[in-house]
Order: sequence, then C-alpha cells, then structure tokens
Amino acid sequence: MFNFSPMKDLWESPLPPMALADYQAFSKFQNQALHRCRESGRSFDVFLDWAIRALASSMAADSASRIFLPKTKTTPFVIDDLIPISDFQPSGKKKVNLKTSYVIAPVWNNTDLAEAVEAFADSGFEDAQISQSFGGAYIPELSLAIIDSPSDVDVPYILSMWERGSIQMDVYSLSDLANCLQTDGESWFLQTEEDEETIPVMEPRMAALYNCGLQRYCKDS
Repeated sequence: MFNFSPMKDLWESPLPPMALADYQAFSKFQNQALHRCRESGRSFDVFLDWAIRALASSMAADSASRIFLPKTKTTPFVIDDLIPISDFQPSGKKKVNLKTSYVIAPVWNNTDLAEAVEAFADSGFEDAQISQSFGGAYIPELSLAIIDSPSDVDVPYILSMWERGSIQMDVYSLSDLANCLQTDGESWFLQTEEDEETIPVMEPRMAALYNCGLQRYCKDS
C-alpha cells in the first residue's frame, strides 16, 4: 500500500519541483561538476549559468501560488523571508524589463489578481512601461526581480507571464552584498556596521542561487 500524504501536508512542507533543489544535493552536484571541469579543462561557468537559470526560474514559477515560504499562507510575503537585504541601501533605481527577468511576485489576494488579469486584457495586452517604483529588489547579475509590495505584485506578475512591460525597482548588486551577506544553506550571515546577525534560511533555492551568483560574478570579492 502506498502511503500518500494529505495535500495539506504537502502544502505545509513543499517539495520544490527540482530534484536538486535541496541545498546539500545541489552542492554535491556542483562539486562533481567542478571536478569534471578540472579534469576536462572546461569552464565551470556554464554549470553556474545553468544553475542560476534553473533556480531562478523554479522560484519564479512557484511564487504565484506561494509554494515556497509556507509562512505566506497566513502572512503577506516580505523580501527578508527570501533574502535578508532590508538593512542595506540600494545602489539606485533601474528600469526592469519584465520580458527578460525572472519575476518573483507572490500574489496575495485572489480579487486583486483577477482584476489585474481583466485590466491587462482590457488594455489589449498592452506592453506597459510603468514609471511607478515597486517595492522589493532587483539583482541585475541574476536578472532577478523580487517584488514584495502586497498591493502591487499582481500587475508585474501578470505582465511577466505575457512577457510584457517594465517597472522601476531598487537595485541591489551582488558585488555590493558579497562582503556583507553569506550563507551556508541553513543560515544567512548578515554583517552590518552595527551588528552581526544569523538568520535561518527559509528557501534553500534562494541560498543556492545566491552562492552560485557569487561564484559566477564576484570571483574577486
């Protein structure tokens, strides 16, 4: 007899769709890939590029139904649950192309989502260039937009699904974060001018993505 878990249990303890999304399994795969590259002379960057695309697209796909971060079942999503960067100052603002970015925008209210779909359809599926600044963070090296304003997530989410439009967001560069934020897959280690803090990792894919980004783009940091 198969022992199937109730759907509620699956929701409360989500299994990411990627077989390698467990941080330890992902690290083991990376180590094997690095060993192969050393033997063959190939560049390890191609494995990092694959990992960044796979992890970012996996989380973006899950974010609409809040499959990651079960806390959001009862509480709106805030960016520090995914990656603790609210203590840092952004390096500026940027026009974010939603066509070419991975967009994590956990929708919160069914009515707001339905209204966003209707408004987009009524606009003739407009390629909207929105000058409004949306809450959250854009990490340019990863082409990753994380949107955490509960009242705003529906519009950019719908635009990204149809590969339309752009919005304005605060920019947080990996090179700026590299010396102040580290992770071992279980904890984030946050170093600010005032304090050192250890924060539990809630989403292993984000920790793996962050470390892959550091290896790929911050080799000299």
